[in-house]
Amino acid sequence: MKLEFTDDDCYKVFINSAYIKDFDIDSNDDVGKYVKMIILKLRKLYGITLEGFYEVHVYYIKYIGMILDIKNIDTYYGKTIDLKIVVHNDEKYYLKIDQYDLIKKYKEANYFNNYFYLSTSLLQKKDILPLIENIEIVYGSSLNDLKNKWYHLTF
Repeated sequence: MKLEFTDDDCYKVFINSAYIKDFDIDSNDDVGKYVKMIILKLRKLYGITLEGFYEVHVYYIKYIGMILDIKNIDTYYGKTIDLKIVVHNDEKYYLKIDQYDLIKKYKEANYFNNYFYLSTSLLQKKDILPLIENIEIVYGSSLNDLKNKWYHLTF
């Protein structure tokens, strides 16, 4: 599990797919239980106690893992926590890679500002391990901003 503080009371949590077992992104029960488990792990591993109303955006990327964007919406809940969980099933994901030799075997990629962007839809499970340590995952509004700027490449 990797944790980033993106702002005051905003967290981004990445969970590698190797640690995600028996999980169905289409099951509200599975998603709810998993989000609660991650929040408990934040307290146990990092000493972070979430209190108040939080919006949790769940992004599941096949073969790669899961991203939880956790944002505090309201603190007037005392020492309790309430969650609004939003699952993004139709999201597109790209890997931001700075090394050409890691992407040259693929038929296409995008390029902007000295980085290659590879769609996760092009990947198979065996392709992930060599890439996972050298990437940043781009999605959501960040991806939409980039799509207007990058160049499409075919190899």
